[in-house]
Amino acid sequence: MYRRLCLLAALTVLPSLATAQRGGGSRTQADKPVDMFSKEDEQSMRPTLRLGDLEDQSPLKLLIDKHKDLKLTDAQVADLKTRESTLKDKSAPTLKLADSLINQLHSTSSSDDGRSKARFTASALGHVIEALRATYDSAGTDAVATLDAEQQPKAKELLEKQKQDGTKMLQKKMGGGSPRGI
Repeated sequence: MYRRLCLLAALTVLPSLATAQRGGGSRTQADKPVDMFSKEDEQSMRPTLRLGDLEDQSPLKLLIDKHKDLKLTDAQVADLKTRESTLKDKSAPTLKLADSLINQLHSTSSSDDGRSKARFTASALGHVIEALRATYDSAGTDAVATLDAEQQPKAKELLEKQKQDGTKMLQKKMGGGSPRGI
């Protein structure tokens, strides 16, 4: 009889001992919170856009850099440099605002509130980029109009390629999303 009682007690106590060794039995593997994204995934989704990326989209800078391919005269290059200086001054406030928004995007947290703030900031940055693009497009169009008829087609082709490449770059650097106007 004693033996049966010990066996019954052992069968009753052993399952609870096994549960206690796994962590108290209050949580199973299914109860544990799971991170949907690793830290690497989270970092890859964060924007990597820098102010220099926007400044490099200047059409006048491209035309000056490609002056040999376009066979520009010294006077045309000097005119483009003057226009570029004016464009820098004109776009400085927009670029300063873009820089501030880019810094905000980089510093947002991955909490729900942080993601909400990041969406709002990315939308605002999209509007700023749209305004900058309009300024750049206008300056590029005006500059191409001053070139010779033989130079204009090549210049337009270069500027169109720059715009397409810039759109792809901005989409990639904004974490795969597409801010307005790009």
